[in-house]
Amino acid sequence: MRPLPASVALGALFALSGCASAPAPRTAAPARAAISLQAYTRLQQSAAAAYAQGNAPAATALYADLVRRAPDDAQAWRRLGNLELLAGHDAQALLAYEHVLQLGGAGTVVWHNVAVIRLHQAQAALAQVQAQAPDPGDAALRADSVRAAQALPKVLRMLVPSMPSSSSSAPAPGSSVPGVQPEQRP
Repeated sequence: MRPLPASVALGALFALSGCASAPAPRTAAPARAAISLQAYTRLQQSAAAAYAQGNAPAATALYADLVRRAPDDAQAWRRLGNLELLAGHDAQALLAYEHVLQLGGAGTVVWHNVAVIRLHQAQAALAQVQAQAPDPGDAALRADSVRAAQALPKVLRMLVPSMPSSSSSAPAPGSSVPGVQPEQRP
């Protein structure tokens, strides 16, 4: 066997050392790559079963784990949003629904629930206007906020005509909650 010319050997050495020191280009791996397909499927089935059985605490924990491991799963985010909303955690529900919107998995129910959450947030903000110390300069603003606060329950009743005036406890998934639309399919 003939020895390689020095220039070829030196060129090969430089090429190989460049490959060893340069980082490989990163490609965006799917989010599910963090969890095996088998583990993902088991977790998804467990979460769906807890959700269907109305076991909200278990379903919430399982869906939270699922979205942490598979952040591109729009259905898991939607179900987590539903569970958070049913538990009265509007801010967490809104964050989950915003993930659904970013993933393009939103349907009319998600948009409806986002609207209900934002109307509830508007009610809370208007109540804060009412709670502020009286300032004669803010009288017109307070009067406007009183009218708006009085109108919001009517708007919420338009969204869900059978909406009760108040809800004292968080019902199980699929139950009736003021303004909240349950998921249409399992």
